Amino acid sequence: MTPLAPQYTRNAAAGAFDRRLLHRARGASVYIGVCAALGLAQTACVIAGAWLTASLVAGAFAGGQDLAALTPRLIGLAAVLAARALLASVQEAAANRAAAGVKSGLRRQALERLMRLPSGTRHTGETAQLLVRGIDALDAYFARYLPQLVLAALVPAGVLAVMFLAHPPAALVVALTLPLIPLFGVLIGRYTKARAERQWASTSALAHHFADLVAGLPTLKAFGRAGRQAGAIQVTTGEYRRRSMALLRVAFCSALVLELAASLSVAVVAVTVGVQLVEGGLAGQAGLQTALLVLILAPEAYLPLRGVGTHYHASAEGLAAAERVFAILAEPVEPGGDAAPHAGPAALPAAPHLPPPLRRAPTIMFRRTVFGYPGRDPLPEISLTVPAAQTTVLTARSGAGKSTLLAALLGFRRPVTGSIAFDGTDLSGLDPAAVRRSISWLPQRPVLIDGTVADNVRLAVPEDAPDAAVAKAIAAAHAPDARRRVAANGAGLSAGEAARVGLARALLRADLLDTPVLLLDEPTAHLDADTERAVLESLAPYREQRTVLIASHREAVRAIADREVAW
Repeated sequence: MTPLAPQYTRNAAAGAFDRRLLHRARGASVYIGVCAALGLAQTACVIAGAWLTASLVAGAFAGGQDLAALTPRLIGLAAVLAARALLASVQEAAANRAAAGVKSGLRRQALERLMRLPSGTRHTGETAQLLVRGIDALDAYFARYLPQLVLAALVPAGVLAVMFLAHPPAALVVALTLPLIPLFGVLIGRYTKARAERQWASTSALAHHFADLVAGLPTLKAFGRAGRQAGAIQVTTGEYRRRSMALLRVAFCSALVLELAASLSVAVVAVTVGVQLVEGGLAGQAGLQTALLVLILAPEAYLPLRGVGTHYHASAEGLAAAERVFAILAEPVEPGGDAAPHAGPAALPAAPHLPPPLRRAPTIMFRRTVFGYPGRDPLPEISLTVPAAQTTVLTARSGAGKSTLLAALLGFRRPVTGSIAFDGTDLSGLDPAAVRRSISWLPQRPVLIDGTVADNVRLAVPEDAPDAAVAKAIAAAHAPDARRRVAANGAGLSAGEAARVGLARALLRADLLDTPVLLLDEPTAHLDADTERAVLESLAPYREQRTVLIASHREAVRAIADREVAW
């Protein structure tokens, strides 16, 4: 991933059209070209439809033409209306395709950058809300607002050109009043943007509160405190509802203002043309056709601009979310963190100016490290040496930071003060991708995907793992049958079985990548004594010639330790 250029930093004004989406989202530039082509075609349809309608009415009423004479124009009008409907359909399909590609690209880039940033600096709920619902809100931007923006640049120009040729006084009225629509739109849009940002902040706070509540629900239920959260949720959702309704009121009021300005302008045009008809300035079939053409085209000149103002409100939330995604992409990463993002972990060599990846069991040193979390007191300072090629078990109390230490070795947490070193080399001076490639990690709650147990275990390595290697890892971890179906939410597995699937994943990585470091977070939690004993016996070969760090309180795990650390 390449660093952001200065003109695309968070301080850059996004405006009505955010150019950063073109530079950060593959396919967006092509979509703009498609929008322009479709906009030109729709402009031609608008003008042709207005001319055919005016010609039909004037020919029938002022020219006395019969149905046979009007039939070719009726067929032409039907063809123009059909073409306009077809263009709208193509526009919708292209918008959906472009929006899907842009959202996928932004999510991928944001996740790649987040993988290179410490995770302790932002709330999980807010990040999930941003990457799911926030980016999804870009649908309105690409499907409605952006096409309308292109039409607003093309249709009024084409309509004004035809009106100047047909009736200059009416065209002059439109030319003078047309700027009022974007002027009102800008004034209202600035207020809407501030409202949308406050709305997004409220939504993020609600998502963070819900994420914390769901994570702590077992504890709340155990201590009978779950019911007390109903009041807090009611207050938070009430505030969200009030902000949402306030934003909708602004949208409706702005639509009314734009509609009123356009209606008054069209009324002035109608009066101008009507006076000309009454005084004889526009006489006969040609005069009536000109008057009708001007009256039909005048609303079409204002319609795209009114649509831009209306659809801006629908796209405001997506643009606010995109602004936060760009802020993530602009955050600096650790040295080496911008290695080729499309290469798999196995294909990420160390940069030439960085030390090579870990090729043997290293000594790991935590030097007066202190970790902090948003809204919480910092964790205690810790200095710890994990000997090379030995098994060290962390037995500190729950909440003391055992899982944080393991995550910090992968670069997912960054200490507020102090440092972490591998064989005397500071972690900040190593290539994060190379370090992660050298580590097999079992988190406390392994992430699952929809599929079989074998599919979940294969996530350990970037390439497809051989069936024999997968079977070996599953057997060593005493995980469920490889063909057993698993749901992403954990349905189909007990907590102990899910932990063993995660352990099999770590062991497969150790087998295929020969990782010199093994990190295990509560590897035997939820297991009975017999299964725990069998799992620990299977771990014995994997602990040889590796630096092993285990977080656990279990007596059986402590018994296999070369060293035990508590604080």
